[in-house]
Amino acid sequence: MEIGRDIENVEVSIFLREAENGYKVSLRSNEYVNVAEVCAMFSGGGHIRAAGCTIHLPLEQAKEKIIDRVKSFIKE
Repeated sequence: MEIGRDIENVEVSIFLREAENGYKVSLRSNEYVNVAEVCAMFSGGGHIRAAGCTIHLPLEQAKEKIIDRVKSFIKE
């Protein structure tokens, strides 16, 4: 999970793991995105730089939802 943050210019690393009724999501950030806020939108939580949640949707929908939320926190 940590390796994604080591890639140059990556602010948020997203890892999805299949769970019984959806996907467990782990988020890690480098500098400014509060991933705990992102996960709170999906009834999850954690710390500013490391957080998680569970999304009860098929993979493609889960990816779309989490990526859209993360994008809303990214500075361009």
